[in-house]
Amino acid sequence: MATGSITSLGIGSGLDLQDILDQLKGVDESRITAKENKKIQFQNQVDAYNTVNAKLFSIKSDALNLSLSSNFLDNSVSVTDEDILSATVGDGYDASSYSVDVTQKAQRNSWASTGVSSRTEAMFAEPESGITDHDTMAAISQDKTLTLNYGTYEGISTENSIAAGTTDATFAINGVNIGAVVISDNDSDDTLVNAINAKSDEHGVTASVDEDGMLTLMSADHSDIEVTMEGETLDVFGGTGNMINTGQEQIDISLTAGMTFSEIADKINTSSSNKDANGNQLVNASFTRGDDGDYYIRLSAISGGNTADSEINVAGLDAAGEFEWLAADKTVAIAQNEATMYLSVPPGTTYEEMANLINSSEDNPGITAAMIDNGDSTNPYQFTLTSDDTGEDARISLSNLAGLAEVTGAEGESLNAEFAVNGILYSRQSNTSIDDVITGVTFDLKNTGESTLNIEVNHDTVKEDIMSMIEGFNDIISYIKGTETDEEAADTEDTTKEDTDNPLDGSSSANRIVYQLKSLLTTVLDLDTGYTSLSNIGLEISSNGTFSMDEDALDEAIASDPDSLKELFLGNTDKEITGLADIINNAVTDMVSSTGIAETEIDEAESKITRIDKDIETETQRLTKKYETMAKEFARLDTYISQLNSQAGALTSMIDAFSKANEK
Repeated sequence: MATGSITSLGIGSGLDLQDILDQLKGVDESRITAKENKKIQFQNQVDAYNTVNAKLFSIKSDALNLSLSSNFLDNSVSVTDEDILSATVGDGYDASSYSVDVTQKAQRNSWASTGVSSRTEAMFAEPESGITDHDTMAAISQDKTLTLNYGTYEGISTENSIAAGTTDATFAINGVNIGAVVISDNDSDDTLVNAINAKSDEHGVTASVDEDGMLTLMSADHSDIEVTMEGETLDVFGGTGNMINTGQEQIDISLTAGMTFSEIADKINTSSSNKDANGNQLVNASFTRGDDGDYYIRLSAISGGNTADSEINVAGLDAAGEFEWLAADKTVAIAQNEATMYLSVPPGTTYEEMANLINSSEDNPGITAAMIDNGDSTNPYQFTLTSDDTGEDARISLSNLAGLAEVTGAEGESLNAEFAVNGILYSRQSNTSIDDVITGVTFDLKNTGESTLNIEVNHDTVKEDIMSMIEGFNDIISYIKGTETDEEAADTEDTTKEDTDNPLDGSSSANRIVYQLKSLLTTVLDLDTGYTSLSNIGLEISSNGTFSMDEDALDEAIASDPDSLKELFLGNTDKEITGLADIINNAVTDMVSSTGIAETEIDEAESKITRIDKDIETETQRLTKKYETMAKEFARLDTYISQLNSQAGALTSMIDAFSKANEK
């Protein structure tokens, strides 16, 4: 604090007027110093009660933990055979035991080709045309119509509904005899469909019938389907026997004898039927030279392919001598669950290239293709497909991709994990993170076999909370009484020498807090158990009023009767008895509330500090003005005395001069 000073004061008079002014000021400022000291005392009280509140909150936290029933069910899990399964468990569950019998682990679906001699062997063959010059050598010897089907392959369907009747003995699909089948209207009992599908492995076709009785036949490799039918079969197939391609647009190209590959490609590309409704070309034809040196016509989708609606099929391609020099990019569909990846694969694509196409596709649903070396001396390389995930949802289905056989999951073998828990059978997609079978437990299946899973309860957390709460009571009582150890005081806050006096000494409010805390710890509940108070589980009170917990006695109490321990802290709802944890928690909640003892004392002390600050400010302003005025008055006094001194000096000089003159 400064009220102003004039450091040159007294020079004129020769008097130490500044020291006189400072001494007077010091007497007046002593009243401000007394107020500042009082403010420090109140601030120390605020800090002390804030510390008390912090310590009360620590007790409240422990009591709150002890009021939660889940904390008395701190769980661990063990398994009798860790080679069979591993498990984790949350907290809050009763001790229990489960028998687990793993009969099958979840598997990844896999497919494999037969062995080939080289990774670069063609997986999709190129036509052998015998044409070595695409500009001069004739590709056809007579006029023909080339029919292309473009778009999503949906097989062929009857024009009319299936009618009741019996098919002829000669009824066949792709040359495979189906024979006489007695059929009802719309094939309502699937007799016809089942008869056809029973021989799918032979003729490569699957059948289905819709709700209107329309029969649809689909080829596994999307090739032409030949249906052999006579009179009675025609009647069954709706009277006409006609089957139409409903999903693809038909493109007819008229070719004349003697045309070369260059001319055929140009004819296809410029055909008016090779356009969509907007006049855009659909199929591109180009002459391509194969690895054997022969040329052939390659058909590809102008759109770039890799979609279901860009598939190209050539009608009559498999007929003897029909368009053997022609090959369309094959649209391969690889599906998993509800996701399908479509790939337009050019003729001549090798096994290794096909693997790269699959693995790099943006639409890959979760399948890895690879070329493996099986060690065979002649044909060591196999093309494989493996699902990235396990389980039936990851099963792979193939369309228009021949030459692969299913390995894991073949013939309908389940890909799911199969196991029993306490005799109840379960099936899951994965071997890991199974969390919906045993409540609170997550387990992983590691091998087949039997194991027992045990959920165990431990009370380490409860013991820690009890010990911590008792330590918290002692800590706050010692702090209020000023009997903290040096270590405890250092943990509380840094104190200067002038702050070492206990700010709560003699405080009736602080003593009331101590009394309430001691009453809480000695509470006795009206329970019909072995534990009705903390003294029953090891609480001891020393002669100096501090508390301690006999850890061995506490361990014994927990081990011998954990249910009584739980009831001591949680109470008994049936008998409407509040547990000790809630009693302590509720009481401490009141103590730290805005109307609690500590907060009330803090508010009162802060109000006093505010008043003292205002008094100090007012007194400082008054003294500043007072001593500014006195400094000016002392300055005038200094000037006046200086003038008097000057006059006295002049008078003295005159008298001296007069005296010297008379002496002469």
